[in-house]
Amino acid sequence: MVEWDWATGMPDIQRLSPVRSPASSALSRHIPVQGYSQVAGASLDFESGLEFELMLTLDRLPTTRHLVSQPFRLTWLDGVWHVPDLLSVDSEGEVTVWDARAEDRQDDRFLSVSQRTARACADVGWHFQVFPGLSSRASLNLRWLSGARRRPEWLSTTKDLVRSVVQDGAVIGDVMDGDDSGRHLTASMWHLMWTGQIAVDLNERWTRNTSISWHESTN
Repeated sequence: MVEWDWATGMPDIQRLSPVRSPASSALSRHIPVQGYSQVAGASLDFESGLEFELMLTLDRLPTTRHLVSQPFRLTWLDGVWHVPDLLSVDSEGEVTVWDARAEDRQDDRFLSVSQRTARACADVGWHFQVFPGLSSRASLNLRWLSGARRRPEWLSTTKDLVRSVVQDGAVIGDVMDGDDSGRHLTASMWHLMWTGQIAVDLNERWTRNTSISWHESTN
């Protein structure tokens, strides 16, 4: 690691790399997780499934341009230090520093260091947010969609067909019923849900009767 002097300006975000590798022991409350980020184009290391869930949430946003886990360590004059969980950069160049922590685990120490981190980020024009996690159902649905992140090779021929079914309002079963034996339309539907071109409620229990709609403006 190197100590960065902010008097020289912002560090090169694209060159930031994790300042530590998450590990666990018999007494650890965390279980290290490795997950592939489509935005980063690489697998990232996390301390928990909640951090992985945060990464998937950001990975799905069409405005996310860069992600790095365990991006830096903040140290204050009184010896308190903190390593945030994730750093993201959006299409406007805005930098956001993230901590993933469930609401029932946001104790006084965490709240104190979060306030310090928020002030430190604000001082250099960055944002800071705490990610408390999704609902259990939304989390499972997001993980299902993450399996369809890769663009199907046939999407250029199926996208218009899926749109014709969905654009005036439809349910998941409408796409499935119009599919061929190779299930190309269904696979395309899941991918388009991941990208956001097909809108669906993550907090719903998905069935054939789940409503979906088309969002052309979502890239």
